[in-house]
Amino acid sequence: MENLLMGINIISPVFFVLLIGYFAKQKGYIDNNFVDKGTWIVFYLALPFKLFYDVKNARIESLHPKYVAYILLGVIFIIFISIIIAKSLKIKDKRKLSAFVHCAYRSNFVYVGFPILDIIYNGAPSMEHMIVIISFGLTLYNISAIVLLTYYSEAEEKRISILDIIIKILKNPMIAGVVFGAIFNFLHLPVYQGVDRAIEMVAKISTPMSLILIGASLNFESSKSDFRLMFISAFIKTVVAPALLIPIGVKLGFTNMELGIAYVFWATPCAANCFIFTKQMNSDYEFASKVITLSFIMSIITYPVGISIMNYFNLLH
Repeated sequence: MENLLMGINIISPVFFVLLIGYFAKQKGYIDNNFVDKGTWIVFYLALPFKLFYDVKNARIESLHPKYVAYILLGVIFIIFISIIIAKSLKIKDKRKLSAFVHCAYRSNFVYVGFPILDIIYNGAPSMEHMIVIISFGLTLYNISAIVLLTYYSEAEEKRISILDIIIKILKNPMIAGVVFGAIFNFLHLPVYQGVDRAIEMVAKISTPMSLILIGASLNFESSKSDFRLMFISAFIKTVVAPALLIPIGVKLGFTNMELGIAYVFWATPCAANCFIFTKQMNSDYEFASKVITLSFIMSIITYPVGISIMNYFNLLH
């Protein structure tokens, strides 16, 4: 019971801020225009500045190749599991099938995982391992999303451009934040104190702002006909992925910090980016929106339970 209460105490601040965003949107204080512009501020300024600042000031000693392999192979494993399950469910609509799989493996690690890790580790999760997630895990998310949504597209031409994928990766502001932060860290490049303080100030808005925007974007209008598929996709994301991959991480001998960061990566609810990607690539974005919302609702229960189990077996600290 003590472990469960600890899990609830860790998660509750995140969801209270989400609710602030949701009710502000319902009352009309936040509109879609605010969400769009706020998302731009978080995605292109606050989060890249946070990553740059944290990586620049982190003690980075090695890249941990075994951890890199674990994260990359874990993502691929969940993608294949999701495709197998989707096929067994006989989803005939290719657009819905690709949205089902996309939502089942892609987590909202940056917007939701960061705040949770800050609470679990008192604002000091290991940047060495966070870099692995951001540089490799999130990059694989983007590559696999493009391949998946193109392959299951209903368009006649299903050409996957390697150049387009590379350009999308290089243009990702979060990757840029990590790269520049690592350069300043390894080369010990100085940053003018006034600029450094400004970067820190902007970085601090990333967590509350991103949670408010996600809360404002939640859509609780559901479709009974799709509920079974929505539930299974969200269940794979929030329960199946961590349940399968954390024991593997334990067997591989990872440290508690590595396992804690990995748990948040695997268990975090479906990413809001799933909606953006599915809409841009002509997949079933309405279905994706419903899965995103349902996965957040489910994580109100799954997160405290998962964190309490991790803490019970001394896998967090």
